[in-house]
Amino acid sequence: MLHLKRLARARPDRLEEPALSSLAILDASGAILHRETFSYALEAGAFSESCMASAQLLKGGFATGLLIGVACWPSAPSSGEVWELFGLLNGKLRRFGKPFTTDGAFLGLIPNPPQKRGKATLFLPDVMHFRVWTGNFHVTVPVRVDWMQGRLMPGQRCFEQTGNGLRESGCEVPVEVERVLGDQDLTFVRLFAEATADMGVPRHVVVRKDSRVEILGAKIKLSWDASHEVIFFGVDDQDPWLKVSIDGQEGWIHTQEDFDAVGVPQAG
Repeated sequence: MLHLKRLARARPDRLEEPALSSLAILDASGAILHRETFSYALEAGAFSESCMASAQLLKGGFATGLLIGVACWPSAPSSGEVWELFGLLNGKLRRFGKPFTTDGAFLGLIPNPPQKRGKATLFLPDVMHFRVWTGNFHVTVPVRVDWMQGRLMPGQRCFEQTGNGLRESGCEVPVEVERVLGDQDLTFVRLFAEATADMGVPRHVVVRKDSRVEILGAKIKLSWDASHEVIFFGVDDQDPWLKVSIDGQEGWIHTQEDFDAVGVPQAG
């Protein structure tokens, strides 16, 4: 249930935009199970600061949750909603950890049905997917939902073997890129065989205006900061990598200079 504030006299030059003052989750009898309030501000006869909320059911492999998203204005470019996930724990509605946000949008939930292991039943976490902005392109970032313990976790952690043991590395994720062709007739990129600058010597590959450039994938380090009231997750600020094909030559690039050369400038 949403409680909204509306202007007594709406300005004729703009649509009436209500502001969220509170939301509540009610059970079938009408009892309030959860309630939140929100601030708003007025300036020159209009709302200068306001929020709005939405809710949707998430049907997992063996449980159902309620995802609430709150968007507030004004907001920073590319910033996403702040979400809260609610589910049943021991028969009672509970919020799964802290609210969470990212520079992007919620795409959907991938359910994991229970699996049989002999006489035992294995309940696996479901995975929420988010479309997240890296500064140059969008990637799909997973977040795991543990319905049994009522918590959220990073959806993917990847490691690589080094001379000093295992270390966390980037994970390959789906990528969406909108290329913007530059003015240069001829440039080049440093094309690595693997998504690491510590292995091998890169090839210098020429990129012409009419070169056939394909974006094949991305490799990023996922970040998860739960040290504040709202969890922020997304892409680590270290250089992400792109897997590309340039006139049939495949490899990895990772600096802004090379991103610009293939038409993937920084923005936002």
